[in-house]
Amino acid sequence: MKTTGNTILITGGGSGIGRGLAEAFHALGNQVIITGRRREMLDQTLAANPGMQADVLDIRDGADIRRTAARLVAQFPALNAVIHNAGIMRTEDVREPGTMDAEETIATNLLGPIRLTAALLPHLLDKPDTMSRAVIN
Repeated sequence: MKTTGNTILITGGGSGIGRGLAEAFHALGNQVIITGRRREMLDQTLAANPGMQADVLDIRDGADIRRTAARLVAQFPALNAVIHNAGIMRTEDVREPGTMDAEETIATNLLGPIRLTAALLPHLLDKPDTMSRAVIN
């Protein structure tokens, strides 16, 4: 994998592991775009990392994914890498009725990355340095 000269989208990039990845790739000279649900966390990361970009994205929301993907492709035509980092992990009492935690986990950790990949794949396939090229061909 080419680790410099990329335009990288990192979901969940405003805190934790995502922020660490974003800062590491940014320090290597990559253009890094982070997404997350909480604007304040994104803003804190941007303030500490001049030149990094951010966009609010609710990875659970299919319509928001499509809108955000279209906006990012238009704003960052060199986008050639995506790191799916956004995720949740909750303690769930399975003795309690209802499946809200399980549904939120599936929407965030599984459906979100699938939907975002689907929305960005046509763009990524046109990029010579994208990792998707090696995986799909």
